[in-house]
Amino acid sequence: MRSVVLAATVAAAALLTPSAAQAAPGYPTTDLLGTYGFGRAEVIAAGGQAAGLWTDAKVRSGFAGDDLIVTYAPRTAALPAEKQVYTALYNQVADPQAECARVGADGVARQVWTTFRCRTGVAPNYTLLVR
Repeated sequence: MRSVVLAATVAAAALLTPSAAQAAPGYPTTDLLGTYGFGRAEVIAAGGQAAGLWTDAKVRSGFAGDDLIVTYAPRTAALPAEKQVYTALYNQVADPQAECARVGADGVARQVWTTFRCRTGVAPNYTLLVR
């Protein structure tokens, strides 16, 4: 009976063990942010690095687009103020609103930031703002 309880406790603990990003908030981790259109990952990488959201970024070209791999400190709490990551320009991206939303959601999913919004202006450009 004792071994059954111990085995159940170990199994439950394994299920509740957080992912590497969740287990170590504040400690750098390297992960794929997402795959974006050819040439777009470079723009996103530069913007995120300039905003201080990641310390390193690498772009790996593939068949479906460019993979953006970033080194960042996972967040469980929002930044005190919004930071601008980049702007998807309508004359450079087929669907800037969709790209902005996708990058924003990818960042939330990987705990690079906790929330995002895509702001637009007169031209159909979309700027990614994160917290």
